[in-house]
Amino acid sequence: MRLLIFFLAMVLPLSVWAEPPGIASRAWVLIDQASGHELAAHQADLPLAPASLTQLMTAYVLLDDIRKNKLSLGETVTVPEAATQVDGARIFLKAGDQVSVDTLLQAMLLQSASDATLTLVTATDGSETAFVARMNGMAKRLGMSKTHFMNATGLTEPGHASSARDLALLGRALVRDFPGRQAFFDQKELVVKGVTYYSGNRLLWRDSTVTGLKVGRTTEAGYCMAAAARRGDQRRIAVVLGARSDAQRTQEALKLLNYGFENFDSVRLYRAQQPVKVAALYRGARASVSMGFQQDFYLLTPRGSASRIKAEVVTQQPIVAPIGKGQRMGTLRLTLDGRSLGDFPLVALHDVGVAGILGRGWDSIRLFFRQ
Repeated sequence: MRLLIFFLAMVLPLSVWAEPPGIASRAWVLIDQASGHELAAHQADLPLAPASLTQLMTAYVLLDDIRKNKLSLGETVTVPEAATQVDGARIFLKAGDQVSVDTLLQAMLLQSASDATLTLVTATDGSETAFVARMNGMAKRLGMSKTHFMNATGLTEPGHASSARDLALLGRALVRDFPGRQAFFDQKELVVKGVTYYSGNRLLWRDSTVTGLKVGRTTEAGYCMAAAARRGDQRRIAVVLGARSDAQRTQEALKLLNYGFENFDSVRLYRAQQPVKVAALYRGARASVSMGFQQDFYLLTPRGSASRIKAEVVTQQPIVAPIGKGQRMGTLRLTLDGRSLGDFPLVALHDVGVAGILGRGWDSIRLFFRQ
């Protein structure tokens, strides 16, 4: 039955996909890391309080600053008075303390420490308000259409909301864009001023394939989790919002991850700029044009079925210059055991200008006899 559901999913909306059994949280989603394709979802676009999963976006903006050399992990910043008075989880910083950006980031992502978070955003932007504006700008660029942040900590505030789908997009972006910073998201414990803090992500102890990302909880949001895992060459991200307990969010995130790994393979069929087909070209400065995909092309298949995929390239003939890079050139038609997996557009991988007078004249004769 699961195979039939998969084939339907290739041509029908996500709403017809079968849901993994026993997921009772208010909203959830499971995605493939490589392609971004969704494997299962429930109320994934419902705007909800994200609790301290908010700090995943805070981290994205800060890590982007570090990548652009606007901030350094080794530099120290001063704890402002306002950070010592903020609500939520804390590591009990004192006003005037000098703390490294590295330690503050660890405290934010492991302990959800609001005092560490506010210290960081104040140091970079002068105020939480200014930093939150950047968070919302980044959310828009990442395609998080149901998200609006009012603060950098995730504390309950009117208008502060995100969705399971948006948070999965964010989790995927963190794994994709900062591969060298993943230790921040899978850290189990942190010692600050002689006190040991432990990550609330129980999956880090239960499943060695889990690589982060974060948990959160408020009275309004309930128990929330964004979890990434890698098994072999397959990677998945699960987001659970509105669970009733720590145990429930942990168990349900693990169920989603297991469902994704046990039932699906994410297969890279073609690399970016890899020619899928080289087609003859008329009236061009060169005799052929290569067509393929501008990004790596991944396909989700039922587990173990990738070797049975059949590919056919369909083009409209004749192909005549000029050709512009990125121009639609044809269609890749994929089937599995005779069932359609979809048609995917192929584009020109390079420009081809027109030939000289003699070349164009000769190809005109060839085209005449071809027709």
